[in-house]
Amino acid sequence: MHRLNLHALMLAAICILLVIGGQTLMKLAIVRSGGMPVLEIGIAGLIRKFMAAPYILIGFALYGVSAILWLEVLSKLDFSVAFPMVSLTYIGTLFVGRFLFNEPVNLCRVAGVLLICSGVFFVIRSQ
Repeated sequence: MHRLNLHALMLAAICILLVIGGQTLMKLAIVRSGGMPVLEIGIAGLIRKFMAAPYILIGFALYGVSAILWLEVLSKLDFSVAFPMVSLTYIGTLFVGRFLFNEPVNLCRVAGVLLICSGVFFVIRSQ
């Protein structure tokens, strides 16, 4: 069992922010390009569309950096503590969805995110 440490928590927070950033850039690219009909355009068409949408490539790069950093998090925290922390991305994506993409955010959605976050809090505290 690993002892909870501040370094691992800070690194996990950075990973979470990178994932939110990657998702946001990919969503922006998809919205701006009119969608990504993967099944309709095939792999070659998809690659051409990726090359024309640098936000997608940057988004994947952020995911890659996050994945590499996540290895350090996994080496410092129990898996059953580290992995639930990923669900904290729901907080960031709720705000990004609301304020960048003008998505509706109602009380039910906020309550769901708060329930998930409270669960993560208890998981972290259990270590």
